[in-house]
Amino acid sequence: MTYWMYGWHACHAALNNPLRKIEKILLDKRQDPKKLQLNRKIPLEEVDVKIIEQKVGKEAVHQGISMCVHELVSEDISVFQQDTSMLIVILDQITDPHNMGAIWRSCAVFGAAGIVTTERNSAPESGVLAKSASGALEVVPRIEVKNLASSIAELKEFGFWVYGFSEHSKESLQKFSFGKKTALVFGNEGDGMRSLTMKNCDQTLQLPTSQNFQTLNVSNAAAVALYEVFKQQTHF
Repeated sequence: MTYWMYGWHACHAALNNPLRKIEKILLDKRQDPKKLQLNRKIPLEEVDVKIIEQKVGKEAVHQGISMCVHELVSEDISVFQQDTSMLIVILDQITDPHNMGAIWRSCAVFGAAGIVTTERNSAPESGVLAKSASGALEVVPRIEVKNLASSIAELKEFGFWVYGFSEHSKESLQKFSFGKKTALVFGNEGDGMRSLTMKNCDQTLQLPTSQNFQTLNVSNAAAVALYEVFKQQTHF
């Protein structure tokens, strides 16, 4: 599958990823093509900005660049078998591409080794997701799985401790010590984790919040949790 990626951060990162297949680049003719710093042969068209808007939509913040790209190939879950300190994120049917992209960006910032998503009922790779991730798609691999429960069981066999986040949990993130191989699970924007997913977690946790307002967007919650684990694993 191909789609139109846009925005300088996303496109520049893709151009520097040898695994990313790129069919064509559209560049606003008012832009300097030298900014691309191309190191491989890709068809480049310098066009009127309206041509780019036709591909990505008038509302998209494209910054004068768009590229027709192929989706990255999903990695296999076996990439997490190695015996080393590792942090990964599991997304249980996150459907909003803005949220997923923001989580991807946080994963890149805090050194996550990968993101596990469900093949069905998850936001697919798209221009919106790539723009929200701001280049992180090229840094943090995606592992798509058919059955999340069995994949969590497999991760446990690899030595992971699996922590699900729920506002109903009685255990606080602040009071918890995370192990060498940690997987953080975040559920759907509306319903949270599915019951079977929650059942397969080793522990559920909640973020410490003000009593006056306790609801946090899933991408923000993921950023807070990722930072806490990163801090512990790196002894920051």
